[in-house]
Amino acid sequence: MTKKEEQDDLEIKAEQVEVPAVLSGEEIEKLKAQAVELEALREKLLRSAAEFENAKKRLTREREEFVKFSQESLLSELLPVLDNFDRALGHQANLETLDKEALQKQLKSLMTGMQMVKKQLLDVLQSQGVKLIPSLGQIFDPHRHEVIEYVAEEGKPEEIITEVQTGYLLHDRLLRAAKVRVRATPKSEKEPT
Repeated sequence: MTKKEEQDDLEIKAEQVEVPAVLSGEEIEKLKAQAVELEALREKLLRSAAEFENAKKRLTREREEFVKFSQESLLSELLPVLDNFDRALGHQANLETLDKEALQKQLKSLMTGMQMVKKQLLDVLQSQGVKLIPSLGQIFDPHRHEVIEYVAEEGKPEEIITEVQTGYLLHDRLLRAAKVRVRATPKSEKEPT
């Protein structure tokens, strides 16, 4: 039904209602009370609608804030790792003036520091649910590993012999597949084509 039809229908119904020519005092008071009650309900409805709109806007704002700052905890944990890289870079000696023994000592110290920073970074990632995918010596799993090369050599077929790039899971979801070299299945074991 269109608005025009609704309006016409209301006008017809209004014409059909018998309105006494003269209202008694009691009927007038009753109509006034109903008018006051109707106005109060209208105001309540308007307030409720405004509150609902405000709640929707607040919820949208809060959701945007949550998304915007959801990584704050992770980033705060990563800052000390960055600080350690800065410290390591700040303590480098003038390598050109070092003799061979001092240079080797400096390199060993640098490697130890890098291993410590890597462990610190892995600890942060693990605290966020990141897990390393074990690869070396495992049987190739296409859901967790990406073969970059098959190597023909003796041994267990489909066994991973080299991990080129570590793979990671976020909880139980694949974050990045491990890139691996796999021992090829001997031709005698392959299905005939």
